Amino acid sequence: PLERSSEDVDIIFTRLKEVKAFEKFHPNLLHQICLCGYYENLEKGITLFRQGDIGTNWYAVLAGSLDVKVSETSSHQDAVTICTLGIGTAFGESILDNTPRHATIVTRESSELLRIEQKDFKALWE
Repeated sequence: PLERSSEDVDIIFTRLKEVKAFEKFHPNLLHQICLCGYYENLEKGITLFRQGDIGTNWYAVLAGSLDVKVSETSSHQDAVTICTLGIGTAFGESILDNTPRHATIVTRESSELLRIEQKDFKALWE
């Protein structure tokens, strides 16, 4: 984020305005997100975090899809997919109160995400 030009921010801003998770955000807030967010391009099968982890990031899906899996054991061997997150969805709000993640998130296919670190998300939230 620190190396972004104003042109980079404009490109990100234009793209985020098209994402459902951001459609009702005020332009000033969306601009702040463009300044602090990280773009991630992930292959299929990547685990973003596991159920029980303490969250450190909030995410929005720009492209692709991710499976939400829950397990009744700490080994996660019995994990069951309960839903799939697609373009325009956001997840990771547990970073606001440092509660453990309620599910494991795994990329179902190649996916593009916007990631915002906890400190920045809390500042934006306030």
